Amino acid sequence: MELESVRIDGEGAVRHLVLNRPEVHNAVNAQLVRDMHEAVRWLDGDASVRVVIVRGEGKSLCSGADLKQDRTSSQDTMLGSKHGATMYDALMHMNPVTIALCHGYMIGGGAVLPAACDFRIGSPTLNLTLNEISIGFNLTWHSLPALVNLVGAQRAKEMLILGRTYNMADLNEMGYFTDVVTDDDALIPAGERLAAEVVKQPPVPVTVTKASINAQAMPLGRAIQHMDHLAVGYMGKSDNSRVARNTYFDDKPREWGDD
Repeated sequence: MELESVRIDGEGAVRHLVLNRPEVHNAVNAQLVRDMHEAVRWLDGDASVRVVIVRGEGKSLCSGADLKQDRTSSQDTMLGSKHGATMYDALMHMNPVTIALCHGYMIGGGAVLPAACDFRIGSPTLNLTLNEISIGFNLTWHSLPALVNLVGAQRAKEMLILGRTYNMADLNEMGYFTDVVTDDDALIPAGERLAAEVVKQPPVPVTVTKASINAQAMPLGRAIQHMDHLAVGYMGKSDNSRVARNTYFDDKPREWGDD
């Protein structure tokens, strides 16, 4: 399969889904969302695939939104949010077990991508920041329920509302990881070992159990997620959102108007 911004490595029961924009720390643009969705659909359609290891080429898993993308209309922003949610849902609910290898920058969408996966392995190089609110937006991609299920409501509020940055030790204390390693070079071997454990188990019970746990964990997860798209379309054009984006790296107090 030929894709522009992701690639699929390996053969047999274990495959690697690799974000492949290393020159920008695998930043998310519309093409990457499309390619991720296409790759996930292709892997999910192959009954021989038991495990998908999600990882990033280069120094980071994913540095979030590509800031070089052109600003779009509210309608285009809402459509982009829906496309991201479709990709995220497909990743979360695919039949193969998924393992995210976490290293380097994990920002915004890159910070919630591992929450869609079944297992996560962390490296000391990682820095995770959910900065959507800090730059004037809401969290999209239908990813909020996955984040809350992973870290709990209190931690999710802390991560999103305060926009703090977390290292491997912080996240490990929260129970975020299945395993941690000593450096980036150890990530792929650790992922392969965990994948081998999954492959030793009978296929159908694994698939059914994964689907049942997902259904139990998020019975109302979709109830209000349609508001993601409406909210991001509005916020993208609000004055306060503009102020938030323009002052994100400033130390001076921010002044908010009436939206």
